[in-house]
Amino acid sequence: MATPTGTEAVYKAMGADTPLAEKLATRLQLALRPCLMLAISTCALALTVSWMSDATIWFDLRKKKARVPHTGDWCAGSGANVYSKTTVKAVVDSPVAGLLAHDAIIGRKKFEASDIIRVGDRFYSVCDSDWSILELAETLPLLSNENALIDPDASFQSSEESGFEAIVHDASSADSAFYLVRESVEVAGAYEAQVMKVHLNGSTYSVAETCPSEIKFEGSSKGFEGAISLRGADGVLYLLGLCEGNFCEETRGKQVGNGRVVIMARAAAEGGGCFWKTVRVLELPPSVAFVDYSALAVHHSTQAVAVTSQENSQLWIGSLSGASDGQFDPSAAEFTEGKVYDFPRSTGSCEVEYCNVEGIHWVMGGKDMEETPQMLVAASDKMKARGKQPSSCHGKDQSIHLFALP
Repeated sequence: MATPTGTEAVYKAMGADTPLAEKLATRLQLALRPCLMLAISTCALALTVSWMSDATIWFDLRKKKARVPHTGDWCAGSGANVYSKTTVKAVVDSPVAGLLAHDAIIGRKKFEASDIIRVGDRFYSVCDSDWSILELAETLPLLSNENALIDPDASFQSSEESGFEAIVHDASSADSAFYLVRESVEVAGAYEAQVMKVHLNGSTYSVAETCPSEIKFEGSSKGFEGAISLRGADGVLYLLGLCEGNFCEETRGKQVGNGRVVIMARAAAEGGGCFWKTVRVLELPPSVAFVDYSALAVHHSTQAVAVTSQENSQLWIGSLSGASDGQFDPSAAEFTEGKVYDFPRSTGSCEVEYCNVEGIHWVMGGKDMEETPQMLVAASDKMKARGKQPSSCHGKDQSIHLFALP
């Protein structure tokens, strides 16, 4: 007689006869089969979902533009209950062409504003298409001679566009110098930012020196988009340059959450001249998940920091340790987590309107100068042509804005 094996053997050991054992074994197999099939299906589904998720993330990172957050039904649907708490309030919108007197804009068809700062009771703004500095009264009077264009003096000549992306004022210096930062300029096959130290002389400015950055970029369109200055505890003036692309790159520039700020100090170059040496590269918190980074501002009294994104149409507010003149220490500086706010969306369709914010600066401080400031001034570039941006972007481009935090 054959020796029973498998399930049959189990039932033989229990005293069951062979036919009964076979029946029970068959029933057990039939009962377990759906469970086995379900397990296989569940596993396959999990693997499919995981693959699709990974593929979606990969494709999102490879896209030229990621989806802009908080649009569509956000205003009246899923985000309506927190809209007022997560969206800054537009206080003033003034097209640059409406701020200057008529004779001042003759021959000028565009004002591609790329940064703005406040010094005393004046705003100073630069455009990436023009070598002039725009000087504005802080009340932003319309069509006023209080607002003017400051041109470079006769000693400076250039036939190309300025590429200005930042204007910085060093209040800690004896000569109260300004610095104009050109985003990325090709020199001998390499791409570098250029920092121009200038002095304002009434209706003109003079260029004291031009120094390149030590850090090199991958092209002309993804260099520094914003900058600030901080006087160190060691007496050194540091420039902090905000990279437009994530990782300070073009190849990985759209991989959100990898914002970088380059700390630089002026150094003497071999053979004469100067350059801005990289001291350290700071990482913005990963929660600042922007596709691009377009402007940087610091409020010295409170160490509050603002960073904007054009493509996300959003604003991050955080702080930077030691971010006050005379206190800054590059080796110890770190950003806090902070919070992300939206620029206002359009009424009804909830579309992005502030599509080209490229400059940001604090206007006023908080209570007793201890709280985060509550108002900022911003500058917007010209909207992108040839269908690269929707028509909803047109109304707010080439303008100066005032925003209040919630």
